[in-house]
Amino acid sequence: MEESNTLNILLEQAGQYHPLYHGGLATHIPMVMIALNRLNASSSKLQNIFNESIKELELIDSLDSVTAVKEIEFNLGDSKKFRNYLKYFKSELEVYGTQAVLNKSLPILMTGVAASAFHGLIRLGYGIEANSQSEIAIALAYWSAEFQSFELSIELSNETLEDILTKLAPIGVEHRFSPGIIVNRMSEIGELLKRDNCVIQPRSVNLTDLKAFALKAFWAKDDFTLLHTVTGCHAFSIIMPYLENVDVALKELWKAILVAYLSTGLDYADKEIQVSESSFDFSLVISRALESNDSHVIKLVYTCFCEYMEYKNPLY
Repeated sequence: MEESNTLNILLEQAGQYHPLYHGGLATHIPMVMIALNRLNASSSKLQNIFNESIKELELIDSLDSVTAVKEIEFNLGDSKKFRNYLKYFKSELEVYGTQAVLNKSLPILMTGVAASAFHGLIRLGYGIEANSQSEIAIALAYWSAEFQSFELSIELSNETLEDILTKLAPIGVEHRFSPGIIVNRMSEIGELLKRDNCVIQPRSVNLTDLKAFALKAFWAKDDFTLLHTVTGCHAFSIIMPYLENVDVALKELWKAILVAYLSTGLDYADKEIQVSESSFDFSLVISRALESNDSHVIKLVYTCFCEYMEYKNPLY
């Protein structure tokens, strides 16, 4: 109970800070604290990681003089409108509640699910898990302001996810990227795929296959960008109950995962991975995560723990 109270207090304090810092990097404080809480971290651990993580962040400041956006569609992807979006979502959530706001907003936002290298999606998933309306408001505003969509071919292919990536991987391998962060590299890949009218969509996509694909790709390459596709798939499973058309949303998620992979510039080979099918005790891994101050280590362990307990995929 004490840990839950500490989490709620710290989430409210974390909500005073902008989700981005240093020219586009994402703060992980709320997500990490929620993951730690779910892994049964102590209150002192939550407090310590909060204290260490806020030093470089910028305060959001008062929203009193800010004009809320009227409809979320009109300013998607405009980073300067974050506070306008935040005021809008805070009001909407207060009046209509979480279920109604997510039902209305997610079909629009899913077309830009790559927002901030999947961090909008991931932060929303964690906010829902923590049942924190303030976190949900920030995540929705963040996703809206950093919205990143890719206008790619809607033609369908009979190929598998692996077949499609095998065919398209040379695009990323051969491309010389300009300086920038993940979202910049993804934008460049999106433009290349659009220019060449590449067929990127399989006839059907399901979340089980997407999760397995992302996990296998990350396991094979241990790449920082691909880590976000694994945690992003976990977050998608949390928001999925609020999506009316899951099939359409899954196609958008696959599109973003494909672009993310190509943005790494890595090659791809669909190889079988042999992993023991025996049951696994996560207690040692969790204890190591609780000792860590690395936000990505903590979030990845939490994701793998949740997914393994649900599906028993030994690769987790």
